[in-house]
Amino acid sequence: MPVASRQRHLRASYLRSAWRCVRACALFGAGLLAASLAGAQSSLPVPDYGDNAWKEMGVTPPAYPAPAGLVKFPSSWTTSDVFIDGATLAVGDDNVVRYTLVIKTAGGAENVTFEGLRCETGQIRVYAFGRRDRTWSPARVSDWKPIADSRINRHHFEFWRDVFCDGKVTEPRAIILKNLERGGRERQPSIPSD
Repeated sequence: MPVASRQRHLRASYLRSAWRCVRACALFGAGLLAASLAGAQSSLPVPDYGDNAWKEMGVTPPAYPAPAGLVKFPSSWTTSDVFIDGATLAVGDDNVVRYTLVIKTAGGAENVTFEGLRCETGQIRVYAFGRRDRTWSPARVSDWKPIADSRINRHHFEFWRDVFCDGKVTEPRAIILKNLERGGRERQPSIPSD
């Protein structure tokens, strides 16, 4: 092969290799950027609105739920029965919907939590856990967490989307109870993201 031809061949081969490297680096960099943005989104703080910043009111766990006051919420994503204690359901002056959640598993276990949900930010907070002796144990970690559209705790997503909120606006208590009793607003069923 003549020298000029060999040089053109080597140059073309070098350019192809360099182009592959540039593409690989660009794809790798885009992947890192997407991963860092996804991580940043899941840990975003609650927005600060300056002087008009949202302030949470003080919270005391309510009376332990009585079986007669439980309102069943039909959820097709779990074999457990999901209930809210209608007597404890309240919309606070801080626009947080607070309620006692009771989940009864098919095996007979019962989980009771006192929770809050913020429509504006799509967040949930557990304040206390119910004990067998019908008293409350304050949650050791009680931070506001984003509500995820997932199979685990799907009821939180359904409460946020179909029962407690109209978009980012908190519904009045009477509307929430109506939505709860009929299993949420009329809408097409959706599949959880995971």
